[in-house]
Amino acid sequence: MVGLNIPENFHFYLSAHESCTEKLLAEAKGLTAEDLEISPDPKISRMRKMVYSVRTEIHRMKGFIRLKPIGAHMLYGYLKPRHKIGDYIAERFARRNPGVIVVLGHSSESWISIFLDGKIISHHGGSLDKSLEKIISALNCSGDRDREDREDIAAIWGTYYASQYCPERRNIAAFHRRMPKGALAFAGLKLERNKNGATLDDFFGRE
Repeated sequence: MVGLNIPENFHFYLSAHESCTEKLLAEAKGLTAEDLEISPDPKISRMRKMVYSVRTEIHRMKGFIRLKPIGAHMLYGYLKPRHKIGDYIAERFARRNPGVIVVLGHSSESWISIFLDGKIISHHGGSLDKSLEKIISALNCSGDRDREDREDIAAIWGTYYASQYCPERRNIAAFHRRMPKGALAFAGLKLERNKNGATLDDFFGRE
């Protein structure tokens, strides 16, 4: 059926929902994406909404998580998802950065992934801080030694994000309809505001 919004692998998204149960997955096993898309049955309609909810959160997290470097071999970022998508998001960022350890998490859990030789290696750990400490120790990487590099890179990224501001597109009400404040908090973000109009060219002192 052309134009379906429900993907063929909807079972994956359904299983990642915070309220999904084994019973619900068993009930969805015999359904197709088309069934989920068009059925008026209340139970199937609920499954459809659950799939949409997970896909929306994945989309937001992929677009709004900021990764920060520690040395040359690790990237980390704040992530506190509502649904069970931490490992999926970490793996996606790891595939974008082969050979680099990606660590996402918050105060009580973290997700660690690295993409090496065409394979993903993943781990679900404790708090973000503790996972970072363990990995830094294992890599024999000094946080103090890399502090200046991290600060320089953070400044560049800060200027880059500010330079993306476009006054003609500024519509805060529309932004929050698509990106609720709670979703921003899950990604550890505040709404970006450009106060001085800085651009990357300004940052590098170019004409």
